[in-house]
Amino acid sequence: MAAEERDLVILGGGPAGYVAAIRARQLGGRVALVERDTLGGTCLNRGCIPARALVRGVEFLDLARRARDYGVNLEVAEVNLSRMMARKDTIIRTVVGGVELLMRENGVEVIRGEGQLLSPSVVEVKLGDGTSRQMTARRIILATGAVPEKPPVPGGPETITTDQALCFTEVPRSLVVLGAGPVGFALAGIFSRLGASLAVIEESTEILPGIDREITSLFEREMKKQKIQLHTGAKIQRIEKGPGDERTIVLTVEGVEIILTAQYVVVAGGRKPNVTGLGLDKVGVRIAEGAVVVDGKMQTSVPGIYAAGDVTGEPMLAHVAFAEGRVAVENALGKGAEIDHVAVPRCLYTAPEIASVGLTETEALARGYQVRVGRFPFAANGMATILAERTGMVKLISEARYGQILGVHIIGPHAADLIPEAALAMKLDATPQEIGAIIYPHPSLAEALMEAALDVTGETLHFRSPNR
Repeated sequence: MAAEERDLVILGGGPAGYVAAIRARQLGGRVALVERDTLGGTCLNRGCIPARALVRGVEFLDLARRARDYGVNLEVAEVNLSRMMARKDTIIRTVVGGVELLMRENGVEVIRGEGQLLSPSVVEVKLGDGTSRQMTARRIILATGAVPEKPPVPGGPETITTDQALCFTEVPRSLVVLGAGPVGFALAGIFSRLGASLAVIEESTEILPGIDREITSLFEREMKKQKIQLHTGAKIQRIEKGPGDERTIVLTVEGVEIILTAQYVVVAGGRKPNVTGLGLDKVGVRIAEGAVVVDGKMQTSVPGIYAAGDVTGEPMLAHVAFAEGRVAVENALGKGAEIDHVAVPRCLYTAPEIASVGLTETEALARGYQVRVGRFPFAANGMATILAERTGMVKLISEARYGQILGVHIIGPHAADLIPEAALAMKLDATPQEIGAIIYPHPSLAEALMEAALDVTGETLHFRSPNR
């Protein structure tokens, strides 16, 4: 079989892979993108895009409930889950179709099949029709993403995946979610607002790992208001088929047995890098803790082979994959770049929304920093009051002596839209005083960040600061 020649072969068409392919064409490289499934990867097809589309659907319910306070009678809001899911599917097709259009417009060769490495410069692609192609490449980028990691659960056959939960055709009567992470709480927020009875079970004693404890405490209070049960430090003993279509979940918390019943049990566990079947062992690509090991240039242990996105491990975020894909391809094609993971935003499409960047207060203290903390509640923000979304706060953590911003944490309306400004401030080494000196538009949610920055030195204007 004669091997075809390319400057670059990319395995995987998710956020890291398709962005790398576009950048490769911008740099003039002959690139082949190998994808066995649908372009866009987990994020566009089974992750953040469909989840956020459903969150948007239930937001209309919230608006309808509040409309009467504004003098608008929307009568009774009715839920048609089939139409909501159809809208979600339309959004997925639109976004994925946009990626496919970008591939055509940029002249990216997309090969549908499964690729594996035969050597550090040869890739074999098994096509859907049973045939195969071989390509030689000056450089190779691994961007195969991650796959669901379903932990062993007693009674596992009685559980469903998050993929299945995102495709319900009717609102479940009751739902138990196993996992108190971003995905678990996103699902809980969606279906509780649609009318389902919800419980979230977590083996750890803490929820939302990596999020500031003050923020999660506020979040837990909101869960109680939404009548979402939360069981932490819980060990599942068994899950059994109950009467009708119900499941019985038996768990223990601090030695006390608790019995729950639910129509569905959803496993919202973590994900693990997809390194299986790529031939990495044949060529000597180093793997540690299940992930491909890379340096700051996204170079693996084998010269000429790079990796980007979830296959390299945490943080498994689409926007990180975008950045890593660009860095990988620029180094692969001789431009030179280095990844910076310091100011990486995290966005949780929960209810209320959470976003953060940088260190938590606990992490900052553990690293030996003397810190100053500024806070500002959305209850004191004019725009949040207008929107009737006054729950939450902005918390800014800075180094006490020089004013370096160490982290910013937001819980409340449009948190994900506000956090990039904090990330930019950290990237540019701005201080709280410099943020506070900016003239912000009024009324706006962004003013809460300015006020939190001012609060570091007790100078916030629209809230009585404990720092004063």
